[in-house]
Amino acid sequence: YMIMPLAYGSDTGRRMAATDAVVPLKASPERPQIEMTATLGRGDSFARVLKRAGVGGDDAARVEELVGFAMDSDAIQPGTRIDMVLGRRTSRTQPRPLESLAFRARFDLNLAVERIDGALTLKRDPIKVDDTPLRVRGTVGGSLYRAARAAGAPAEAVQTFLKVIDQQMRVGAIRASDEFDLILDYRRAETGEVEVGDLRYAGITR
Repeated sequence: YMIMPLAYGSDTGRRMAATDAVVPLKASPERPQIEMTATLGRGDSFARVLKRAGVGGDDAARVEELVGFAMDSDAIQPGTRIDMVLGRRTSRTQPRPLESLAFRARFDLNLAVERIDGALTLKRDPIKVDDTPLRVRGTVGGSLYRAARAAGAPAEAVQTFLKVIDQQMRVGAIRASDEFDLILDYRRAETGEVEVGDLRYAGITR
């Protein structure tokens, strides 16, 4: 019949009072699935993380076993995010069954656990990684630090570079016309993530 202005709630139609046909629910209906994200803490285990999320003990133990088959679970970095989907439970007193779970196990590996025909199975998804070292070169100019950072070198690598060079010559003696040269361990995943490693070479060309 009408659409009220936004300031009045934008209600459409007329409000009708409850009649005898309205029956109060004994309990609110549950969602058939719950999507959630958990974080692996320092010194934590998959079983504890899943149990805190509401997964049953049997499913949590099975996931921990499956992950252990693929890799050493202690090698998974703290702070790793775990995406999971919990299914419908038989009663409110029972934990929800785990339907699926996925996380980045390593820089070069994704792991997923899915329920197929009632059983949890593990799926490995390797990630291609380019391990070509990163070489950064340029002219010192007004500041070696700023020039190296502008050329794409990470801050920690530049600081290490300066410490290495300082063992051979005074950093203040480096001229603006000198050229810097550094090589770093560098890994780039096909998904776009970058991991910078240790400094492998540091040089100054005078």
